[in-house]
Amino acid sequence: MARPGGTSVTMRDIAASLGISVSAVSLALRERPGVGEELRRTVLETAKRLGYVPDRAAVTLRTGRSGVVGLLIRNLRNPFFLDVVEGFDFECARRGYQAMITSSRYEVPHEKELLEALTSRAIDGLAMAPIGSGRAAGAWARQTGKPAVVINCSRQVAGELSAVRVDAAAAVRTGTHHLLALGHRRIGLVTAPPRTSPDPERVTAFTELMTDHGLSPTVITTALSDVAAVDALTAELARPADQRVTAVLTNGDFIAHAAYQAARSVGLRVPRDLSVIGHDDLPTSALLDPPLTTFRVDRVAIGTAAASALIDRIEAPSHSRLRIVVPGEFVVRGSTAVPPVTE
Repeated sequence: MARPGGTSVTMRDIAASLGISVSAVSLALRERPGVGEELRRTVLETAKRLGYVPDRAAVTLRTGRSGVVGLLIRNLRNPFFLDVVEGFDFECARRGYQAMITSSRYEVPHEKELLEALTSRAIDGLAMAPIGSGRAAGAWARQTGKPAVVINCSRQVAGELSAVRVDAAAAVRTGTHHLLALGHRRIGLVTAPPRTSPDPERVTAFTELMTDHGLSPTVITTALSDVAAVDALTAELARPADQRVTAVLTNGDFIAHAAYQAARSVGLRVPRDLSVIGHDDLPTSALLDPPLTTFRVDRVAIGTAAASALIDRIEAPSHSRLRIVVPGEFVVRGSTAVPPVTE
């Protein structure tokens, strides 16, 4: 909002409106000691009413910070990340920061280009759902000297990074135990190629658990897109009835939906011929026919926690690095059942 004549509202205007000093307005707007809470609220309300917008250039010169943070995710087509973005953006706004959001689309060269672009924008810090191990996030933090937080990256990451993730290995163990209890013995785990996978611990947990039960684990590797997943699962389900898997666990409801399509394409039904377990509990998952058994995750909480951890490190560089594990809940619905009689 501008005053008559087209000039922007300044702290001097706020001070004149309230009959107080400019320094008091400055302290109130920057949430610094020296003014009472009642006056602080009055200043903030007046600033909002008058349409005051901080001069970002001046703020950057004074504090060395731009008030802008980056969020680089893997795949905006996956509804999982839309909720992460919502939580991240809301928390940034609540704490007075703007979020610059972009997606690597699971393409390593594009991820590199985006990191370079974000660096040139002088962001104060970066939250990143990296492709693969998280090394790119660690390299960015070392190069820029700015804090970074990794999201859903379960491999070991550089010590200067905070991390927010779901315990994907625990989700796999829970789902596998559920299928074993139903009587399944040929179980498949759908996962991304190792180069791009953010959660190799899923494969380890699955392989160890199946081996402990004297069973052969089936790992179905596919690019994490609906088309690629349908093709990979269709190839598996087209095998003879006594050889194909009777149940699959996926690393996201987005891919679990593809399992339904693959089953239909070869004349199989969920769960009569194939049990399916997802991960995330997207809003559409309970509406599938049959409703999807899945591992429910508070995706908004992941984004919120990532933003909070990042801003804490921006404002207090000595703040401890955090390892935040967002809890989940296993939700049993109609997509899992006892295996077919051919088992």
